[in-house]
Amino acid sequence: MNRDQQKAVGLVELLVAVALLSILISMALPAFARFQESKRQESARDLLASHIQKTRANAITQGRPYKLCGSSDGESCDGNWGSYWLIARAGNEPTIVTKQAAPTKNICRVGFGGDSIRFHPNGTSWASNGTIFICNSKGPHQLLTLNRQGRLRVGTGHNSRCC
Repeated sequence: MNRDQQKAVGLVELLVAVALLSILISMALPAFARFQESKRQESARDLLASHIQKTRANAITQGRPYKLCGSSDGESCDGNWGSYWLIARAGNEPTIVTKQAAPTKNICRVGFGGDSIRFHPNGTSWASNGTIFICNSKGPHQLLTLNRQGRLRVGTGHNSRCC
């Protein structure tokens, strides 16, 4: 048989190619999983940032206080930011305007006072600065910092005792 005329791949060559491919895939999977987790947390951070901005915009445009709060049942504010987020008109009897299921359960807050983030009709916050941390398995990964004037700053990774 003339080897120069051969047009097929041999069994040994095929096994070597499959072995190399499996090694490369096994090395890439953990990095891809970390990448996915990072993007999932960035998405949660951006969604929460948009809800904070929407709450502030509602307070300004409606000329009345609004709040964003965490809820375990989606009906009342109880400070559980890992289940639902509610945008509600603040007052003696809050009226829920928007309900959003939280995309992650690993959220904690530092500051703000109370169980919610409140805005005056002029867009300022009711309490001093506060930070919301979105945590991963190694601690805080994404964060949102809201100052008293109602401005939001987005960042990544800081140490926090709540994660």
